[in-house]
Amino acid sequence: MAALLAGQAAGGDRRGRRSAALLVVKERGGYGGYNDRYVDLRVDDHVTPIKELTSLLKLHKLYFSETDPKKLVKIEGNVAKEIQEVLRRNGYYQGPTNRIYDEDTKKALRDFVNTENLEERWRDDQLLDGVIVEFMRERF
Repeated sequence: MAALLAGQAAGGDRRGRRSAALLVVKERGGYGGYNDRYVDLRVDDHVTPIKELTSLLKLHKLYFSETDPKKLVKIEGNVAKEIQEVLRRNGYYQGPTNRIYDEDTKKALRDFVNTENLEERWRDDQLLDGVIVEFMRERF
């Protein structure tokens, strides 16, 4: 993406800006390790294709990148309360916002994660991928 952005900043393609693509190949890097296409994104016939490609790459990272162990968040206290509030507002949770990560909260969070296609980031313990927390804050 840095190369595409630098190329655009330097004047871009003389034919104009209508499409952009990004292909990154990594052995067994595709979904489930079934192919080598680690990233394969393209935008065709768009007014701002590189900006749109940047948005698609952000989504790709959200759904397909691995959890960074350094970004795990313990679900307790204010984090648990914030998660309960988001889940309640979106119809996943009907319990109290009591700052306790109980079974009802865990089930509601699991339902949310599955609905939002974030199941690759799910953990079955007291820790949550910080990317999910950021996603909840940004979107909900």
